Amino acid sequence: MSALSCMAALTLLTLSGSSLPHAQVKEKTDVLRANYLVTVADDFVVEVYHNGKSVPESRRVMLNDRFGATTERVDEAVHKGDWLVFHVVNNRLRWGGASYFAVAGCFTKDEFGFSSTLDNGDWSVCDSPRDADRFITDKNFLKHHPAHAISQPWSDGDTYMRAYAGASWHGTPLWGNARSTWIKVLVE
Repeated sequence: MSALSCMAALTLLTLSGSSLPHAQVKEKTDVLRANYLVTVADDFVVEVYHNGKSVPESRRVMLNDRFGATTERVDEAVHKGDWLVFHVVNNRLRWGGASYFAVAGCFTKDEFGFSSTLDNGDWSVCDSPRDADRFITDKNFLKHHPAHAISQPWSDGDTYMRAYAGASWHGTPLWGNARSTWIKVLVE
């Protein structure tokens, strides 16, 4: 294709407005939803994945360790359209079988772009190690396998979320069906 043909094609695309939807899509995906994350888990978060890739340990900071239950700050900017996966585990022999996982996507303390919740259908789970890799790397895989309310939540979990994410946090702790589970959020 000659340079003149390329210019004509580009001009035609521009005049037809075809480039406008692309610009609008890019703008929507660039909407910042969090500067960092705060997680509380009983027992702990093994790995955090952002858009299918493991978040480096250098961006994960342990804020609190309460007899094995943990609070972390994950220094990772999250945008609308991203997805996050958290591999969380729990020892059913501790604390009478209680478990807990919650997260807040924070702009700053007490300012949230998103929080763990069962209300919007954005949170799903994978309980099978066999399916975990696809769950992590494929944004929509098992998206209709919803996270669940925790039948016996760790009683201090909400207290730690409010202490580190902010007193106005009103999210929901959630889990899957197994003691080792992967929890995904599609960030809107």
